[in-house]
This record gives sequence, C-alpha cells and structure tokens, in this order.
Amino acid sequence: MMGNNREFICLSYDLIGNGYFQKLTFVVLIYFSCFAINQVGASIHEYQNQSFFRRSNSFFFHGGSEGLYASKLHVDPDKKPSPEENHLNGKSFIRFKSITFRRPKESAEKKNEMQQKTGLVEAIIVEVKDREKIGGSYLHSAAICCTPDLSKEGSCNVGEVIIHQDPNYPYNPQRIQTFFEGKTEETTMVLQTVEINHTGMYYLYFMFCDPELMGTTISGRTVWRNPEGYLPGKMAPLMTYFGLMSLAYLGLGLVWFLWSVQYWKDIIQLQYHITAVIGLGMCEMALWYFEYANFNATGNRPMGITLWAVTFTAVKKTVSRLLLLVVSMGYGVVRPTLGGVIFKVLLLGLTYFVFSEALGLVENLGNIDDLTGKARLFLVLPVSLLDACFIIWIFSALSQTLEKLQIRRSMAKFALYRKFTNSLAISVLLSIAWVGYELYFNAADPLSELWQRAWIIPAFWNLLAFVLLVVICSLWAPSNNPTRYAYSEETGDELEEEGISLTSSSVLLAGESANKQLERKERRASNADLFRLGEEVEEDKRE
Repeated sequence: MMGNNREFICLSYDLIGNGYFQKLTFVVLIYFSCFAINQVGASIHEYQNQSFFRRSNSFFFHGGSEGLYASKLHVDPDKKPSPEENHLNGKSFIRFKSITFRRPKESAEKKNEMQQKTGLVEAIIVEVKDREKIGGSYLHSAAICCTPDLSKEGSCNVGEVIIHQDPNYPYNPQRIQTFFEGKTEETTMVLQTVEINHTGMYYLYFMFCDPELMGTTISGRTVWRNPEGYLPGKMAPLMTYFGLMSLAYLGLGLVWFLWSVQYWKDIIQLQYHITAVIGLGMCEMALWYFEYANFNATGNRPMGITLWAVTFTAVKKTVSRLLLLVVSMGYGVVRPTLGGVIFKVLLLGLTYFVFSEALGLVENLGNIDDLTGKARLFLVLPVSLLDACFIIWIFSALSQTLEKLQIRRSMAKFALYRKFTNSLAISVLLSIAWVGYELYFNAADPLSELWQRAWIIPAFWNLLAFVLLVVICSLWAPSNNPTRYAYSEETGDELEEEGISLTSSSVLLAGESANKQLERKERRASNADLFRLGEEVEEDKRE
C-alpha cells in the first residue's frame, strides 16, 4: 500500500500544470484517495503484496519506523489480564503477525525439492543511532550483503546482511531470519515479539541478498507498541496536549458565554463570529484528543473521528482567518457591510478550506513517510501561499481602517485597532521565527533522531492561534458600552471623545440646536421692538 501511495502521488505531481483548475483537480484526487485507505500511518503497519527495492547488492522493504520508549514493569493488581494481554502492561515491543513472503514461481522451480533452506529473507530491527552497523562500513557503502571475499575474512556469512555487532549490545541491530524450503513459493515468519529495552527511534527493514528472489512480495502486519499504548513516541505527548487545550477552549468559552449573557442586549454581529470560532476550537481539540486516545488504545487511527477532526481543523483555520480579515476591514466598526468585496473574501476562504482539508487528510490518513520531498512541498505550498495572501490582505486592510479612523478622529476605535495591529504583528513575527526553527529542525534531523521533541512543532501553532483568539476576545469583549467599537455614521468634522456615548452626544447636539433657535427668536423679537420704537419716534417728529 505504501508503494501504491508513492506512485499515485508522483504520477499526480507529474500531471499537474500551473492552472488553477488542475490544482483543484489534484486536490480532489488526493481527497478521494484518502477514503480508499483503511489502516495506514498507524502503529499497526499493514503490508499487502508489496515489492522489495534494490539497494546496492541487496533488496529491501521498509517495514516502518517509530520512536519507542523502553519497556516498563507495570502490573495492575486489580485486573486479571488475559493471556494475550498479560505481557502488554508496561511493555514496549515490535510484534510480527502473519508475515508471509511469496517468491516468483520461476525462482521456486529452480530449487531442489529435498533441500531445506532454498532462500533467506531477514527482518532487521535497528536503532537509528546504530545505522552504521549495517553494511560494509556504513549503510550507504557498496556492500550491504556479505560477499565471498568478506566471508573469507570471517566477518559474515554469504547471503546474509552484514551486521557489525557490539559485544556489549549483541542484540542491536537485531536480525530475524526466515527461510524458504524446497520448491515452495511461500514462507511465513514465526509469530514472535521483539521487546524494546532501550528508548530510541527504530527502523524495520525486510531484506534479502539472493538475486534469484527478485520479485518476492511481502504481506502481513507488524504491531508497534509503547509502554503506555500504541501511539508512536513522537505523538504520545500530543494526546495530553490536546486534552489540556480542549479544557483551555472550554474555559475561554465559559468566560465568553457568561460575558455575553451579562450584556446580551448589547451584543453585536462581530461577537457572534468570535463565539463560532471558540466553539469550533473547542470541538477541534476535543476530537483530536479522542482520536489520539482511540489510536493509543487500538493501534489504528479511527477513520470517522479522524475525518471529523481534520474537517473541524480546516473549518476552524478558515473561519479564524476570515474573522481576522473582516475585523481588519473594519466590519461593524467603520463599515456596516463588506459590500462587493464579500465575494472575494468567500472565494479566498473556500480555496483555503479545500487545500487545508486535502493537506490534513493526506497527513493524517496517509503514510507521510512515503511522500517524496517534491510531493510534500506541493501539498504544503498552496496552503503557505494562501496564508501569505491572508497576511498581506489583513495588514493592507488594517492600514486603511486605521487611516479612516484617524481622519474621523475616532480616538477610542483608533486605539482599539492599534492594539489589535500590534498583537497581530507580534504573532506574525513569532510565526516567521517558528517557521525558521521548524526548517532548521527538519534539516538538522532527517532521520527523526530528535523525535521526543517533534510534538512541539504542531503544538506551537495551536497555542499561537489560541493566544491570538484570547487577545481578540479581550479587545472585543461584550460590554454595556458597545459603541466604542460599533459602527456609526460619522461626518468628517465630527469629534468623537473617548468615553462619550452616542446617546449623550445626541442629547448635547439637540440642546445646542435648541439654544441657537431660542437666540434667533430673541434677536428677531428685539429687532421687531426696535423697528416699532423707530416708527413711534418718526410719528412724534411729524406731530
């Protein structure tokens, strides 16, 4: 299955051009291909008639790689484990179940029926730090399998993989041999469990050296388990992290709900959008926690929960970015609607959701180790470019909004948006710095030797999104004076003083207007009296 995924990704990558329609077609293909995957990328690695690949003078198949912690001694006195579970408590192991090798019929017919060992396939378990113990000198050396010349030196046996054993650690790397017998086309590994007693990143390879076995396929499964469950070591801390983050969102949602109930008469449209983002974040973190908990208990990723978790993540990321964008445009503050630009906003959001959903499905339902560097870059690149579009548009809109508020001299709203701009700028700087660290981390650790710290990479982005949401909640919190950030039709020469409500301003303007009207009436009355007085004086003179 892993080889088929690789071929599908590479073939699709070659067919993609630069057109927007072609990219969307590729995303749709990726999306539906994920529904065809039943159990991959989990601690139960399935092999379905997959082929071996040539390397140097050997043929190998990558059976999986995971970070495993050393076994712990743990027995629950209140629970009577079954014979199957008796050795699982606190144990870390790799178990081979129903591993079957099938060689070509032509190869089998060349062997002698009476001969017992007519072909050898080896399972090699190696900790990544000991990778140099396989092969002539290094893993990439010319000879991986023992040659007659090396055999004469007594360092290896012809037909076997060269392993340099350390006398102090004779079981690392560890080999398990399986032989074909006579003219049989199939052979099955003995069911066995290899206990892990040292913490590290382990790789499993199935290898053979006989060229006559070319075309051999492998079927079956291997089960990898850590002391606390089936979660791979680099993913195990994320289960606790998602549990804590779901509680954090629950706490934020509770505070926001009580805040909203207290000032429910003064709630504005923007605050409903913030409520939606909090709810999506809460559901997202809870779904990921249950997904990881199920994975840890069973060894397989639950298809339904994983799909929902990926979808909620894509929706929350899209809605969060749209919220930042419409807030930056001054929606509900300097403009009552978005007008004609709403179509562009929705189009950008829909495009981002499609690519984000496709990337999430491939990363969580597929085996990402099988993706080539170019294919992985192609999956990440559209999301990164769309994120850049959001950032540019957000800061451009913020600049225009601040300019409008400054011209109108809306000092309260200007101060509010200045705080929002500063918070957003800090988050962007932190994001850029973290991207640099992530690139350095991946470049410096190509073999996942730092797997125990890998969980902090995805954890940072969720934490940053939560902190930014808390900042937005504090800036646009419900209050009994929502006019400090609500939209009002302001004129160019209007002065808005901080802390003065629109109602009091209206009363003040009405009072000033009434006084002016009274003064005008008094002036007219005074002029009329002077006019009558002048007429009386003229009459006296004539008399």
